[in-house]
Order: sequence, then structure tokens, then C-alpha cells
Amino acid sequence: MIFFKLHKTKKAFKGLLFLVAFFISLSAIVLGAYLLFEKKYENKVYPGVYVGNINLGGKSFLEVQTILNEKVNLLDQNGISFRYQGKQVKVFPTLSSVEGDLAYQIIDFEVDRTVNEVINLGRGAEPITDLFKKIELFLNKKKSPLYFSINKEEIYKLLKSNFSKFELEPVNANLVYNDGEFTIENEKLGNVINYKESILLLEKKLASFDTSEIVMKSQIAKPKIYKNKTTGLDLVAQEIIDNAPLTIKFDSSKHEIPKIYDQSWTINKDQVIEWLKIKTEFSPLEERDKILVGLDQKLVKEYFDENISPEIQIEPQNAKFEIKDGRVVEFQVSKDGLEVNFDATFNLLENKFIKGGENDLTLAMTELKSELQTEEVNDLGINEVIGTGHSDFSGSPKNRRHNIATGAASLNGLIIKPEEEFSLITALGDIDGESGYLPELVIKGNQTIAEYGGGLCQIGTTLFRTVLQSGMPVTMRRNHSYRVSYYEPAGTDATIYDPWPDFRFKNDSEYNILIQTRIEGDDIYFDFWGTEDGREVELTEPTIYNITKPAPTKYVETLDLPVGETRCTEHAHNGADAYFDYIVKYSEDNIVEERFSSHYVPWREVCLIGVEKLSENGTATSTEESIE
Repeated sequence: MIFFKLHKTKKAFKGLLFLVAFFISLSAIVLGAYLLFEKKYENKVYPGVYVGNINLGGKSFLEVQTILNEKVNLLDQNGISFRYQGKQVKVFPTLSSVEGDLAYQIIDFEVDRTVNEVINLGRGAEPITDLFKKIELFLNKKKSPLYFSINKEEIYKLLKSNFSKFELEPVNANLVYNDGEFTIENEKLGNVINYKESILLLEKKLASFDTSEIVMKSQIAKPKIYKNKTTGLDLVAQEIIDNAPLTIKFDSSKHEIPKIYDQSWTINKDQVIEWLKIKTEFSPLEERDKILVGLDQKLVKEYFDENISPEIQIEPQNAKFEIKDGRVVEFQVSKDGLEVNFDATFNLLENKFIKGGENDLTLAMTELKSELQTEEVNDLGINEVIGTGHSDFSGSPKNRRHNIATGAASLNGLIIKPEEEFSLITALGDIDGESGYLPELVIKGNQTIAEYGGGLCQIGTTLFRTVLQSGMPVTMRRNHSYRVSYYEPAGTDATIYDPWPDFRFKNDSEYNILIQTRIEGDDIYFDFWGTEDGREVELTEPTIYNITKPAPTKYVETLDLPVGETRCTEHAHNGADAYFDYIVKYSEDNIVEERFSSHYVPWREVCLIGVEKLSENGTATSTEESIE
């Protein structure tokens, strides 16, 4: 009996040893397989990861980057088609001027962010969570989105300008003045394209690299104001004009601005009639919109901009300085400014004239303080050149040269205070004809539209290089969409376009920085004057790779040129990627390193051809020409 029990115990022990050995072996096999799996996918995307329908499993960072950039390049060159009632318009991620210099992105693909996302899937801080994530990826493929940002407003304007002829806007019931009395005309239904839905569909398609055509839909658009809700408003309007004319005054005694005097403007009855409209206004008391007679804010603003504001508006002026004989000399004294506070004035017109019956009003004004007062800069601490940037604009046409000189002059003499973040867009101010800039034609769909800003990327690029040579931190920078000879070597340029993208940097020194600009022939230089603080700067030469040829030349029909006349952009450009390293040594213990990476899309030549009538899609067949 005792022997039987011992035998049974021995047998159980052997079974237990077998199980332990089995589990140890199995664990070793699983661990080995896991280690082999990790070794195979070291610094690579785990299997089962997709962007759109692109399988990225097993690919390295550089391979994923190359694959996605190739897809982006194709999208950049081919665009996405929008169609409505037989008309097709292609939206390209980058809009470019006819001369090719003014280019800005309305769709900005964040390839590096997308690559980092797919590479880091399954690589978190929690090993257990990561393990389950890897199993999930292995069993069920994971679609990671393509990251991008789009300028919805610009895309809307592009589509609207190309398809608006198909639309009928709704019309509210409104006032009509004939033979000395008001009547109210009926409202009208409209039929408009649903641009919002189309842009949402565009976003959905882009996230998965879907480049198929977007067919836009229209919808009935109802007016907001119906005639049957406006009873008696014609009589209200009559009472308002009986109170005309309206006098608007400017009282100079309220403002300590020299050389500005009292003025007044008389708004006659006919002008008041033109301004009146039936509109809605939210009533907090009744918690609903009320229909009433008021002023058309757009028309009133146009009148003020044309007739009143120019008479009394004074722009603030910062103190500016230059270097003469090694000394800082002021050449522009600071001055405060003054402008019409239109919103406050419009509220006065609505409340006191329309609702209160007063016909003698005083303009609401806003005083504008200059950002840099003369008395603040007695001790600038400006002693020496701390950095110089340079670029070459050889071959630039007349308008471009003019804009470069205008932009450089607007920056010359500016002071950047310690710890101040400098915005180039802000410093340049309004980029328009009134500021002295000349326009370029920009291709938008099947149209060419005059826009300002050509040549200012030369300013951005020169400033970027000056900042680097001075060892200042860059806080915002985008490269140009494609390679341009003016900005070589590739990777060292900075593009700007109002309001975005901007170029920004921070003066992280303890001293003021004075900007001095100079143009010598085809060369532009920016000098930063300040005080050396011992920082050392190292810049590597740009590495340029992934050279990509552009698509064949594309011809776009236009009604803006004589029939048969062709106007092309500058030569096509190869696409490429580039990077360089920027090292600033503040001290032995404080060294900051940053890599600036740039992606340039291959840029096909686009030619406009004048036609008498646009064909269905407005785009002629591409040629087979391409650059070597």
C-alpha cells in the first residue's frame, strides 16, 4: 500500500516536471519568436499598418517617408477634380503665380508627422499595452490617417469663383423706394452649391489618399426674411429718412494728435435710403431674432472707407534707426496714430440715428500707440554686427525687384527688443498696392487672379539666413513649395504669405537687435546689429536627396489672354528633399541642436492659353515635355 502511494506520488511529480519543462520550452520559443520579431521590425513599421490603401508594414522611417512623399508629389501635380453640371475645376495643393515666384499652399501635407505616427504604433511606454497593440495590428490591419491641414476659406473662395455662375442666391424680402415711398418686395428662393459638404468630402478623401473626382451637389437655399413677417416696416423706413440728413462729426479736442482738425460729413437722404435694409437682430430679452429696419453694415463700411477714414486716419509710426559712422542714429521719429472705430460708430448709427432719431453724431475713434517710442531707445546697446544673411535674386523681373526693394525698406531700421518674438508678416504690414507693392497673376482653377506678395519670399529667405548666422531660435518657418533658383541652396529658404505661413524668430539675447537692409546689384543683405554674447553658431551644408522629376507641361485655358496667346510659368523644377543641422553653443553646458528639413514638390510647367470659350474641363491635354 505504501509502495503504491510512493509510486503514484513519483508519477505525479514526473508529470509536474514535464509540464514545467513544457511551459518553459514554450515560453522560450515564444520569447525567441518575439525577440526575432522585434529584431526584424527594429526601427521599422510593424505589420498591419496602412495609410490609406498603402501597406507600410516592414518599412523604415526613410522608406515610409519616400513612399508618402511620392504619393504627395503625384497629388501636388495632378490635383483633385471638382465637378458640377459638366464643368470641372482642379484644386492643386499649391497655388502659384504665372511668373512662378508667388506660391503658397492651401493643402499642407504633414508627412513627417504621419511617418512618426506609423513608426510609433506599438511603441509606447507600457510594454503590456504595446504587446496587445502588436497582436491587434497582426490580426487586424490598422489604417493610420495621412495628416494634413487645409485652408478651407481659400478653397471655398477658389471653388466659389469658378462655380458661382451656376448658383442663384436667395433674396430676402427688402425695401424698395420709388416715387417718394417705400414698398416691400417679395423674397426669392435660391439654389446654391453645398461647398461645405464638398470640402468635408475633400478632407475625408485626402486622409486616405483618395484622389477620385468630387461631384458637388446643390441645394435649395431659403431666404431668412419673408414679406409676411415685415408688416409696417415700410412706414418705419419712411420715418427714418424723414429725419435725414445725418451729420457725422470728428472732434479733434478729444485726441492729442497734432495737425488734425475738426471735420464733419453730411449724409443726405439718398445715401440713407441706399443704406437701409430689412434685417434680423437677436433680442436677448425675447431670446429670438427680431425683424427690423436697420443699416447695411457692408455698404456703410464701404462709404466710411472711401469718404471718411482716409481724411482722418493716421498710421502709428515706430522710431527707426540706422548706423552712421559706427553710431546708431535715429532717422524716423515715433508717432502715435488714430483710426475710426467703425464697429463702435456703426452701433452709434444704429442706436441713436435709426432707433433714437438723433441726426447729429460724433465719430468713435481709437488711438494707436506706436510699438517703439523714441524715448525708450536712448540706450540701445547696439555695438556691432552679430550676423549677416544674403541671397541672390539674379534674373528677377521688374515687378519682383520692385517688391523686394519695397519689403526690404519696410524692415530697415526696425528694433527687436530682448525676448521679443519677431513676426515678418506683422513687420511688413499690409501687402497691397497702397503699400507700394505690385501684383502678380495667380492661377486658381481655370482663372487667373491678381494677388500681391511676389518677391517677399526673398525677404523671408534672407531674414531666415540672417537669424541662423546670428544664432537666434527660429519659432516658425516653412520652406517654399518647390525649388527656385533665387533660394538655392535648397533647404535654406523661408516662404511667407499673408496671413500664413509666417516667418518668426525670438531675440533670446539680453540686447536689442537693429535690422539694417541693403541691396547691392542682384544681391540682398540683412545685417543684425547688437551685442555679441559669446554664443557660437555651426551650420552644416544642406544634404539634398530624393530628386524627383515633374509631370509633363500642362495647359490651362483662360479667357484672360488673347485667343491663341500662351503664357507659361518659369521652367519646371525637380522635386527633392533637403536638410541641414543648426547648432548653437551658448556655453559648454548649453548646446542647442535643430535639424531643418524641407520637402520640395516636383513642379510641372503650367501654361495659360487664351481661348474664346472654355471647353468642358478648361484644361488642354498635357504635352510630353519634361526636364531631364
